[in-house]
Parts: sequence; structure tokens; C-alpha cells
Amino acid sequence: MTATTPSTALATVQPVFTEAERLALAGFLAGYRGLTREAYTLDLRQFTAWCRTRSVSLFAVRHADIETYARDLEANGRARAAVTRRLCTIAGFYKHAVEEELLEHSPAGHVRQSGLAPTSRGRQAAARRR
Repeated sequence: MTATTPSTALATVQPVFTEAERLALAGFLAGYRGLTREAYTLDLRQFTAWCRTRSVSLFAVRHADIETYARDLEANGRARAAVTRRLCTIAGFYKHAVEEELLEHSPAGHVRQSGLAPTSRGRQAAARRR
């Protein structure tokens, strides 16, 4: 039997977000309150978790990553309105980061809101507008 000596070495923990990412998240959410803030917090929590599972930092996200995230949501059965809201939240977050000069440009510009075909109700409404 071998004896082990207790170690006094500390394990280093890598922070989940950089300082700039934390500032952007906190600053964006500070502009909202109540249920809106709760919904935006959930949207960003789910998006950041998705990014972490793919080892992509929040400020290294590219346009294609956001498109892929939206397609993943759709593939998992999320309603078009839910996907659209999450993409709007993400776009707002990145817009805030750019306005605060924490990020050079937004990767969320021109992200398609949904790849799904319009519903019959949507087609009927579009026909009435013509």
C-alpha cells in the first residue's frame, strides 16, 4: 500500500467569460427589468451554454454560429416565435457590445429569423397585404 501526501496546490479555474463579455452581458441586461429581463437572461444563458458546448467564446462567435444555433433550435422543435425572440435577444446583446465599444462588429447582423416556410396563416396575411 502506498501512502499519498495531501497536496496544497490550488486548482486554477478558467473563467467562463472574459471581463469584456461580463460587462456586455451585465450592461445589456441592466437595460431591462421584470419579465423582459428574465426572458432575455434565459435566452442569453441558453445561447452561452450552446457556445460553451462548442468551445466558442462569446466574443469569438461568428455569423455562421448564430445561424447554426437558430437551425439547432428549429431542429429541436422550438416554435418560430421562440427562435425569433432568441435571435432578437442575441442581436440586441451584440449591438449593445458594439455600442459600448466592447466588440468591433456584431456577428448577428442579417441573421435569418427562421428557415421555416411561412404558415398558412402567414401566407394568407401576406396575400391580403398585396
